[in-house]
Amino acid sequence: MNKKSYEDVSSYVSKIAERKGWILNDNSQTLRDLVEGLMQNFNRHGYYNCPCRDSQDDRHLDRDIICPCKYSELDIQEFGYCYCALYFDPSTDLGGRIGMIPERRPE
Repeated sequence: MNKKSYEDVSSYVSKIAERKGWILNDNSQTLRDLVEGLMQNFNRHGYYNCPCRDSQDDRHLDRDIICPCKYSELDIQEFGYCYCALYFDPSTDLGGRIGMIPERRPE
C-alpha cells in the first residue's frame, strides 16, 4: 500500500470539494486536523475513512464512511456542512458557528 502524504490528502479533499461545488473549512487548524486524520486513516486502513467516525478496519463495512461519506450531501443540504465540518456549501453563512449535527449512520 502506498502511504499518503499531507499534500496528497490535501489535494484529494480539494479536488472533491471542487468537483462537488463545495468549499473546505476555512479554519486552517481544523482543516489541518481533518486532513491529518484522513491521512492517518488512509495509511492505517488503506482508504480515506472519515476522521470523525470509528472504523471497523474493513473497507466493506466502512464503505458508507469513506470520505466523502454517503451522508455528506444530505448533511450539507440540511446544515450547510458535513458531519466533520470538512466540506461546506459555499453559500452557507454560519456566522462563525459550527455545531454538532446528528449522526445519520445507523448503529
